[in-house]
Amino acid sequence: MYVLDRLPIWAIYLLTVGLVLLVTEVGFRVGVRLRRRDPSLEDGAMTGAVVGGLLGLLAFLLAFSIGIALNQYNTRRQLVITEANAIGTSYLRAGFLGETDSVAVRDLLREYVDLRLAALDPAKLDESILRSEEIHNQLWSIIEQQASENPGSVMLGLFVDAVNEVIDVHSLRVVGNSELRLPPLMWQVFYGIAGLSFLLVGLISSADGRRNPIAVLLFALALTAVLVLIVDLDRTQEGLLRVGHKALLDLQRTISASVPSNLPR
Repeated sequence: MYVLDRLPIWAIYLLTVGLVLLVTEVGFRVGVRLRRRDPSLEDGAMTGAVVGGLLGLLAFLLAFSIGIALNQYNTRRQLVITEANAIGTSYLRAGFLGETDSVAVRDLLREYVDLRLAALDPAKLDESILRSEEIHNQLWSIIEQQASENPGSVMLGLFVDAVNEVIDVHSLRVVGNSELRLPPLMWQVFYGIAGLSFLLVGLISSADGRRNPIAVLLFALALTAVLVLIVDLDRTQEGLLRVGHKALLDLQRTISASVPSNLPR
């Protein structure tokens, strides 16, 4: 489990701002103490070159991380559309089967769509995945029976292709939600460089013995806002940038409306 996943996004924002300000204050106090012991440090031995280099590296890392997180976000969003299309195609091609199997398959696919949407609730995720895989097995059992009764059927082959895609996309989405994330090492490097940068900012700001709290606070707020944007993109269903499921919702309405009026929905 990712350590940051244990915290809501707003808590990460406040905690990071607090840590940045704390590190800056530590750097300021250390700088004041060093200059008291060695006044020659005030002659310019400590320059902003290192700070500028670290801040440049930090900006590069932020831009790099946003690019990765945005690409992963778009991939997860595209998978939702792909899954909705695959389920819809399977639902339509179920009409190639006999009436009994066609009704059974379409009932299973209606339930399947409901499960995919229910999985948006983290508390129901594991249960939804388990039931989804059970439906895969049930669909495949129907396919095996149809294959034994109608060997070489072209129409059955089209239905099999559609169901295969449903199963494949399911696997991609499960892996995408759990593994299509920024690696923990990247967060460690990011916080490490940010900490060193603000520590040196505090050291340099101690040259005249005066703090500039407004400038440091604004810098911390801006930096942390970018961090929270990356965190938001990295998470699937939390925060402001959630992966939309309109395609599945539209499919749910469409196939629910297609149920004959004499059958329960």
